Amino acid sequence: MKAKKSRADKGTTQTRQRILFFDIIRILCVGIIVYDHSRWDLIPGINQFFFPEGSGPFNIYTSGLQGYAVFGMILVSGAVIEYNYQGLEKLHGYLTFLFRRFIRLYPAFWMSLILGLILTPALWSDRLPGLIFEFTGFFVILGLGLGNINIMGWFIATMVCLYLLFPLFSKIIRDYGIIALAGFCIMSWGLRFLIITYNIVPLNYFWRWFPLCNAFEFCLGIYIVQKSLFPKTINTSPIIRELSDVSYYVFLFHILIIGIFSNYLLFPLGRFDVALALNNAYVADLLFYLQMMATVLIASWVIMKIDTRFRSWILQRDAVRNFLQE
Repeated sequence: MKAKKSRADKGTTQTRQRILFFDIIRILCVGIIVYDHSRWDLIPGINQFFFPEGSGPFNIYTSGLQGYAVFGMILVSGAVIEYNYQGLEKLHGYLTFLFRRFIRLYPAFWMSLILGLILTPALWSDRLPGLIFEFTGFFVILGLGLGNINIMGWFIATMVCLYLLFPLFSKIIRDYGIIALAGFCIMSWGLRFLIITYNIVPLNYFWRWFPLCNAFEFCLGIYIVQKSLFPKTINTSPIIRELSDVSYYVFLFHILIIGIFSNYLLFPLGRFDVALALNNAYVADLLFYLQMMATVLIASWVIMKIDTRFRSWILQRDAVRNFLQE
């Protein structure tokens, strides 16, 4: 345990071996969310069964797999952070942890916003203050919606708030175990029930970013790692590792790319034009959907490579290296 604390507190670049279970859960969760936002039109029965609209029982989760997938991502984030940074106690270790999280989240998010502004220049009209604030990742806290440029930006505020509280959450779970986890469950589920059902907070999507509303799932991930309740198989598959790495970029950029296809490319690439040649609307619609999903994956992979190089460049700066190695 002492070795783990030393590694985390000193903020070194050493990392532990990646766990296959966490990577697979992350891939599945992002895949479910992307499908929910893009749904293949010609299987409405399946869509309605697995991805219904509205909220689930007691308004604790949104209905359908997509609601559970969002909180699944939060759970995996808590688990992976605890796995790599458990024992984070000293101030310098905490600051280096936040710095690493910052460069992991924000450059890619900023790229998504820049792309969104390029694709939709009309957003600049009469919205400049809000657009500038959206680059902080905290637009959602204004209660004005999830974002004007990229609605997936709410996730930045959610994760930053949880990261800020991570050492506290980790210590509470370590000290009080299942009792603390049960307390977080009652608190998070209770707050979501009250906020969504009775609108006790007059801010839209308050429950999306407020850390105590998401504390249970985040702390459940922490608890799972602390109690070693996860499969220990190491991820040695290059394909699964790559898909897990690209999943964050898919999450950030998919809504923008789907918007391009839906608003501008539906007819040039869609079922109507292709159906004339194939005489099969079902196949034409499938081809359109596959083109859209392939574009999401390829574009996200390219952006990931750019972002990885940029983060590597930052980490190689002398000032940054000195800060991380103090």
